[in-house]
Amino acid sequence: MKKLIICEKPSLAQNIATALNIKNRKDGYLEDDKYIVSWAFGHLYELKDIKDYPGYENFKWQDLNDPFIPKFEYKVKDDPGVKKQIKVLKELMKKDIESIINCGDADREGQLIIDNIINNCGYKGKVERLWLPEQTSETIREQIKNTEDNINFFHLNQEGMARTLMDWLLGVNLTVYLSNKTGVTLRVGRVLIPILKFIYDREIEIRNFIPKKYYVIENESVIKLTCKEKYNLKEETKNKIEKLNQNKAVIKSINEKDLKKQAKKLFSLSTLQSELSKKYKIPFKISLDVIQKLYEDGFLTYPRTNTEYLADNEKIKIKSVINAIKSNGNYKDIDFKDSKSIFDSSKIESHSAITPTIKIPALNSLKDIEKKVYETVLNRFLANFCNEDCIISEREMIINVGEEIFSLKGKTVKKEGFLKYESEEFNDRLPNLSVGDKFDIEFKTIEKETQKPKRITESNLSKYLKNPLKKFKDEDIDKENEDDSEEYEQILSGIEIGTEATRTGIIENAKKYGYISQEKSNYKLEPLGEKVIETLDKLRINLYAEKTVEFSKILKEVYNGDKNIKDVINLTENELNKIFRNNTTIEKIERNTREIYGVCPKCGGEIYAGEKNYYCNQYKNGCNFSLFKKIKIYGQKEVEITDSKVKMLLEGKSILISKVPSKTGKEYDAYFKLEIGDKYNNLIFDKFKDTKKK
Repeated sequence: MKKLIICEKPSLAQNIATALNIKNRKDGYLEDDKYIVSWAFGHLYELKDIKDYPGYENFKWQDLNDPFIPKFEYKVKDDPGVKKQIKVLKELMKKDIESIINCGDADREGQLIIDNIINNCGYKGKVERLWLPEQTSETIREQIKNTEDNINFFHLNQEGMARTLMDWLLGVNLTVYLSNKTGVTLRVGRVLIPILKFIYDREIEIRNFIPKKYYVIENESVIKLTCKEKYNLKEETKNKIEKLNQNKAVIKSINEKDLKKQAKKLFSLSTLQSELSKKYKIPFKISLDVIQKLYEDGFLTYPRTNTEYLADNEKIKIKSVINAIKSNGNYKDIDFKDSKSIFDSSKIESHSAITPTIKIPALNSLKDIEKKVYETVLNRFLANFCNEDCIISEREMIINVGEEIFSLKGKTVKKEGFLKYESEEFNDRLPNLSVGDKFDIEFKTIEKETQKPKRITESNLSKYLKNPLKKFKDEDIDKENEDDSEEYEQILSGIEIGTEATRTGIIENAKKYGYISQEKSNYKLEPLGEKVIETLDKLRINLYAEKTVEFSKILKEVYNGDKNIKDVINLTENELNKIFRNNTTIEKIERNTREIYGVCPKCGGEIYAGEKNYYCNQYKNGCNFSLFKKIKIYGQKEVEITDSKVKMLLEGKSILISKVPSKTGKEYDAYFKLEIGDKYNNLIFDKFKDTKKK
């Protein structure tokens, strides 16, 4: 008898078929004498809507006076391709098969997707689980020999199910409740609300910011020396300056010491996305897609992980990866290293840090963005297994001016070590002075001004969601905590908002709903998003960080077997009942509480942002102005039209586009302007960036 392998995606099914040398392709599956390999397209089943339940066929949102808590049922997605594939899978399950192998992605969602298919198709036989930390042929062949009983993943399934049901209950009920209260559609959810609140708080902080002048005392003669104190009044600095300037500066001591610098930890998904955002300005949405593709191509390990460590039982595998890398390049300084800073199973929930696999790509075969992502992971891996110490020489110069003591530090690279793979800049601008040297000083009062807070960036938001109860400063985003045991203890107990797998998609939803916008890596609160938070506050609905963390911890208890799905539903129902019992009346929201991006060049209406385009608010009156957010120049170069760019275009200005392909294959930088057509609008060439260019 054969085994039926059901994969989460067609690409994974093809990888498994290739690894097992299964070539006989049928309609919706492949097979040989041992295996049948079929697939889903992600979720084939979805939870029923309110209208799908008996008695609610004519349901309207205004009818919902109490929380809707159904006996949950699933339905097949309303998609022809999905319905066809479900039929294929049902027919395959009727065959005389030995067992079904669940080959969803190696996470709770993947577990749930295939379990739902098996259960809803009515299969009652044996089920195994194929867990793939990577999609190389070698790993697939090895893991197919070591499948486990699917029952061993029951708690993972239950956590995934509990999360799904909780999010449905909160998302559906609160969306209807808030929409009824305000008169406009406000889509909200367990993870979206704290994301929006975090951005809202910073926006209000920026809006209420009033710059304040302050004064410091500085010397610019020979070397810059700055006193630590800050003064509110200029007059307060006078006596201090007079006292300091009666002296000469004296070099009291110069100390030099060598420090052994450690490589940064391996990547979790969020730290990898943050690195790519900082280094290459790649948005999280795009980097996630590229990272996922490199995983599906077998070049990277499973990416949706929240840890920066490897499991202790992976040491043999990592040795193989190191050997594969060394055989593909000149890496004589790379060797296996059994270090607690790399291998620590106590800091892993289910998936290890992201690393390369033994399948090494030809870099010239990768697209530019794929190459950047892969090399970023590879270089971090090489840095961790570099066998040469990285030595940084640190000099500290102590300078006395009367009783005032100044400490100046400078760093230089004494021994490169891992920095050849992940370079850093070190500045040593200390003056060429010796102990006992003296020099004249001239301290002055310098007027300064407090700086406005910066907008929330992708990296800020990512770090906050991973540890929402910790207070981060913006400058701490890239800092690593040497002793992160407490942080990982919190992560493993559920103190996170969302998961590595879902956060990016939920942030994209917040943008789609018009709650926030994004300019480069910065998030901006939009008027409708502000109204959401104001409405929640007026109705005294607190689903912000602390409350969401409570929910997350409950879900983790389901995973640990300490709670069950019924507990989660009861908890959620109680929370919803408290909200629905609130009879507070609030003003309706004006429907045009949206940012206006400019004047319509066709009818003079207002231009709003949709999910995929900018459009005129007079579309119901016949205006067809629309400009897609992604436009292809000459059918080749895809350009993203950001909020700032559309404003410029609507004002009649040109926008700069880099690396536009020419007919000869070369690239050039040029300005393009908006061309208004009868039906379609586009960008047309205006002028070269280099005006001398012909």
